[in-house]
Amino acid sequence: MFMEMLLTKFWLDGVPRRIGNRLNTPAHMAVSLLIWKKEASWKDAVAVTTGAILPDVTMFLFYGYQKLIGSSEGDIWGQLYFLDHWQYFFDVFNSIPIALVLLSVATWFSCRWGQLLMLSAIVHMLFDLPLHHDDGHRHFLPISNWRFESPVSYWDPKHFGMIVAPMEFVLSVCALIYVSRTGTEPIRKMTYVALSIYGAAIMAALAYFALR
Repeated sequence: MFMEMLLTKFWLDGVPRRIGNRLNTPAHMAVSLLIWKKEASWKDAVAVTTGAILPDVTMFLFYGYQKLIGSSEGDIWGQLYFLDHWQYFFDVFNSIPIALVLLSVATWFSCRWGQLLMLSAIVHMLFDLPLHHDDGHRHFLPISNWRFESPVSYWDPKHFGMIVAPMEFVLSVCALIYVSRTGTEPIRKMTYVALSIYGAAIMAALAYFALR
């Protein structure tokens, strides 16, 4: 109910998308940390965590740049996000074929850190694929410009966002708590980072709610 209230309130000026991004990134971290919770070295734990957020890095760079030049939330998510050059920028970092090529290079050179980085990024992309409606990526670039338009969105209330968002939040937090108790020490530390991002996003959401 709490998450539904937040999503409903924030369905203004593109804000649901901004909050959704902040809550979605640690969800990707939760999945990767759960899969690789037995990685013992700090280098590997950082690779897993970095790979989990790598496809979203372009989104944060885009958002930061647009806020720096004074773009409004409505313009950012309603118009600028869909411009061709920005879409290409996002899609290159969300391309499964490109990630597979880089994974092959890392494997050729027996670079475990690189393998974990790319595998974690690919897991991120595979989980993104069914959870974007009109804002998905061309995950098979440059082989294909095909873009899957899922009937389900991880944030959009018009496409089951009211159901998916709280489910994703609860499952991710539960996974992070579980990994924080069962993972190796480096992995456990990474779960604290993800939980901190969740906390910061929720505080930002509450602050926005209070100031409206």
